[in-house]
Amino acid sequence: MTDEKIKESIAPCGLCCETCFAHVDGDIRMYSMKLKEKLGNFHINAKRFETLLDDPVFKKYADFKEMLDYLASENCKGCRNEQCKLFKDCGVRGCHQGKQIDFCYQCDQFPCDRTNFDPGLYKGWVAINEIIQKKGIEKYYEKAIVRSRYA
Repeated sequence: MTDEKIKESIAPCGLCCETCFAHVDGDIRMYSMKLKEKLGNFHINAKRFETLLDDPVFKKYADFKEMLDYLASENCKGCRNEQCKLFKDCGVRGCHQGKQIDFCYQCDQFPCDRTNFDPGLYKGWVAINEIIQKKGIEKYYEKAIVRSRYA
């Protein structure tokens, strides 16, 4: 794996952009698009199944379809290509650009309080960067790209 490919996949903060639900080239978007294709015009049948199967779950199909449409939509190209769309006040991208470093752990002020992350994300950010620092970005990438982002 090339350093450039890794940097395209792993944000400066250490989160894996490609495993995010919002990433344009991520598995979640790809599988959502495939599921939409397989379901086709299922919305027509959902009303029928609600009656035929006497199952109220099909009343919720419109909400499910709305969420699936959202997950399948082209959204984010990754934090190195554009401002993060999930954490709109993220302080990492601007900082990493200003300091011209690839990852937060490389900064002599890591960990800092400029991320604007909530306590849970901040704790994860510190842990991820410590792992990258200890094991190297290649080893971290190998695990991050296949692990669920939301586990």
